[in-house]
Amino acid sequence: MEMLILILLVLLIVCVLILISLVYLQNRKQNDHTVLKKMQEQDQKTREELYQKQMRETFQNLNGQIQILRKENALKAQSIQKMQTDLSSMNKVMTNTKMRGNWGEYQLQSLLEIYAGQNPEIFSMQYGLKNGKVADAILRVAGTDKVLCIDSKFPMENYLRIEEGKNQQEFIRLFKMNMKKHIDDIASKYINEQTVDQAILFIPSESIYQFVCGKCTDTLNYALERHVLMTSPTTLVGVIFTLLASTRDFYRSAHIEEIEKNIMALQQDAHRLEQRSQKAKQSLESLVQQFHSISVSASKITKRMDTIIEGREDPE
Repeated sequence: MEMLILILLVLLIVCVLILISLVYLQNRKQNDHTVLKKMQEQDQKTREELYQKQMRETFQNLNGQIQILRKENALKAQSIQKMQTDLSSMNKVMTNTKMRGNWGEYQLQSLLEIYAGQNPEIFSMQYGLKNGKVADAILRVAGTDKVLCIDSKFPMENYLRIEEGKNQQEFIRLFKMNMKKHIDDIASKYINEQTVDQAILFIPSESIYQFVCGKCTDTLNYALERHVLMTSPTTLVGVIFTLLASTRDFYRSAHIEEIEKNIMALQQDAHRLEQRSQKAKQSLESLVQQFHSISVSASKITKRMDTIIEGREDPE
């Protein structure tokens, strides 16, 4: 009987332990599920925050790029507007005879001032001749009182029509007629007893000058026959340099005797300087010898005084 009771107690204890284990496992499972759920919720929240942050950054970047594009488009619009304004202004210059003349004169004066300096002995602007005509500019020729006249006005209308591409041959013919008339005007106005036997027709555009040289050689030859030299900005600079070189050569040759006299005087001064330097050297050497003699004498006097003083002190 006691044995049976003992077995029942053991079984009861085992059942209680099993029950406790089941309850523990159930609670643990519930706790694990709760923790996992919280972790999933936290992870979901973190993912949502990260996604929102990425979206905000992406939106900010896109907004920044949009602002940059707006600024670039605004600058492009301003540039296009400025180009249109500049083209409109240039078109007014090219089509308006007075404005075109002023532009040519301005470019001519700028070239002369840059390469010849603001020197009235080399050039002058708006120079009045004795025949009542006024040249846009003149270059003074060294060794003579004659001047070389420059005209900066250029017949542009038909050239612009040639550029449009319609009826080119007809407008080239009209352009040549205008050129020849202008050449005749320059020859009659600016070649006389007050000037040299040439005048310059300044074309303020390299492209137009190249067109004349390539497509209007007969007009170019006609200008040479009339002693009118066509120049572009580049070739005019060459004319200026040639004139400056000839001017320097003229003044150098005109003052050659004075230059030689100055060179001889400079040579004599150099000889005198050499002689005086030799005398100064000899005087300096003599002075050094005298200082040496004085030093020797002073040394002898000092030794004698020391001897005398030592002789007086010995008896004491």
